Amino acid sequence: FGSGLALIPAGIVVDRVGARAATLAGTLVATSGLALAASAGRLEILLAALALFGVGASVVPVAGAGALFHAYPPARRGWALGVRQMAVPLAGTVAAVAMPVFHRAGGVELALAVAAGMVAVAGVSFALLPEKGPSPVSRRGRERQPLLAIWRASGMRRLLLVASLYIVVLQAVISYAVPAMREAGLSSLVASATFFALNVTAMVARIVWGKVADREQGSRRARTLAEAGLVAAAGACLFAAALHTGAAGAVVGAVILGFGALGWNGLLYVAAGERAHPELAGRSVAVAATVVFLVSAASTPPLGALAAEVGWDVFWVSTAAVALAGAVLALGLGRVPLPEETRIGTA
Repeated sequence: FGSGLALIPAGIVVDRVGARAATLAGTLVATSGLALAASAGRLEILLAALALFGVGASVVPVAGAGALFHAYPPARRGWALGVRQMAVPLAGTVAAVAMPVFHRAGGVELALAVAAGMVAVAGVSFALLPEKGPSPVSRRGRERQPLLAIWRASGMRRLLLVASLYIVVLQAVISYAVPAMREAGLSSLVASATFFALNVTAMVARIVWGKVADREQGSRRARTLAEAGLVAAAGACLFAAALHTGAAGAVVGAVILGFGALGWNGLLYVAAGERAHPELAGRSVAVAATVVFLVSAASTPPLGALAAEVGWDVFWVSTAAVALAGAVLALGLGRVPLPEETRIGTA
C-alpha cells in the first residue's frame, strides 16, 4: 500500500535528483520501516512500519529503471530491463526459502531484521556504483515536465491499457494456476512443482523477451509485447485442455502460459520510458508501475469470483481472450515516432 501510493512521487524525485541520491533516501526510509516492524509490539505499529517500508521501497523500480536508461543504448535496454525484472521472481524464490529459516531461528523479529540488513546492503551497494551523467535534456526541463505530458506521450495510454490487460492475465496465472491444478485432481507436489517451474519460466522469459525486443536497434518493442500476449493466449487455452490430461500436460501448458504471461514486465517499462524520454524514465516507469499496482490489487478478487462462477475451463479461455485483446492493442502501438532527442522535455 505504501509503495503503491509513493511510486509517482518517487519517480519525480528520481528524475530531479538522480538515481543514486534517491536510492540512498529510499534505502534509509525502507530500512527504518523494517527495523521498526521488527520491534513493533502492536499490530497498528507493525502495519504503519510496513507502510513506511513500502514508501522507501517505491524508489527501487523507478531508480533502477532510470539508471538503466542512462547506462544502456536502445539496442540493449530490453535485455537490461529484462535482467532487472528477472531478479523479482528470483528474489521471491530465495526469500521463500530463506525467510522461514530465520523465522524458525528467531521469530518474525529476526526475519524482519535480516530483511532490513539486506535492504541496507543492497541500497548502499547500488548507490556506490558509478552513475552515468545526464543526457541532453536540461535539469530545468526535467523538473518542469508535468505528469500530464507523460500521459499524453505518443501511444502511452494505449500502452498502459495493454499493461492493464496483461496484468490481469499475470494475476490469473500466479493466483489461480495452482488451485486449478488441485481441483483437477493433481497432487500438491505436482502443483508446487508447477509453481516453481512458473517462477523459473518467468526469469527466463523476461530476459528472452528483452533480447527479442532489442532486435532491429530496439525498434520492435510493440511487436514483442504483442508476441508475448499471443503466447500467453495460446498457453491459457493449452493449460485449460491439459488440466484434463494429467500432470505432464498440465506442467507443459503452465510453462507455455507462464512464458507469455509472466515475461512482459521489462518490455512495459522500456516502452514507457522511450515513449516519453529516457531522462524522464523515473516518472514514466512510476506511472506504468502505479497502473500495474492498482490493476493487480483490483483484479485478483474478481478473478476468483469468476472462476467460482463459470469453472476453470471458461476461466482460462476468458484469460486467453484478455491476453489476445492486449496483443491486438499492442500491435497498434507501432514504433516510437520520434528520436529520443526530440521527444517531450527537450525544448
